[in-house]
Amino acid sequence: MFNPRPVVQRLAIGHGHACVVIDDALLAPDRLPAYAEAYREDFQPAPASVFPGAQLRMPEEFIHLLHDVFREHARRALGARRVLFSAGRLSLLTSPPATLSPAHWIPRRVRTFEADQCAAMAELFLFQDPGLGGLQFFLPRISPQQVEQMEHDADALPPEEFSQRYVLPAGYPDGSNAWFTHVLTVPAKWNRLVFHDGAAFHAPAVPHPGQLRADPRSGRLTLQATLICSRNRVAW
Repeated sequence: MFNPRPVVQRLAIGHGHACVVIDDALLAPDRLPAYAEAYREDFQPAPASVFPGAQLRMPEEFIHLLHDVFREHARRALGARRVLFSAGRLSLLTSPPATLSPAHWIPRRVRTFEADQCAAMAELFLFQDPGLGGLQFFLPRISPQQVEQMEHDADALPPEEFSQRYVLPAGYPDGSNAWFTHVLTVPAKWNRLVFHDGAAFHAPAVPHPGQLRADPRSGRLTLQATLICSRNRVAW
């Protein structure tokens, strides 16, 4: 399923974070869009605060194949020791900016409850049109306490109140603002897999929201996975 000899590069994000970009990740990448098309009726709308679109859970057997790619090419770069558990989904990003939950107006991060664990995120681009957007990374301009408050408010406040409090319009993150500095965009590319530390602030790059479609064959289809890992006891 996965290419044993892909093209791999490591990119720095900042604040000790990095991402690993793997091109030509799958040997037969057409199979996943075909799978999504065959099971398109099984895609379910995700909760608005979780993902702005529809998702289809992938079998554990497939995600376990992804573990091997992670161990070979990204584990050391992300400071992980071994994968403890994981989950993955095919995702279709479809929500127009005006309908987004405030949680998706700002860059997101994924943290674990245990100090000796970390979350590694994987995203595999399964669309041919790079104009549908890649993956972007940000660094906060505000204190950790202010970030925590902003994240809490994004989940708790109605959109109008959140917009007034933070002077932000509804929409996907786009460039730097008073709260976050944009530091890196990984462009979308067919059959490109990106691993990154979940603690790095990230968001989809969506330059043309009007082009988002619910069709697995022409929409912004990605494979997304979360790998909860134990941390390295010492630095590599």
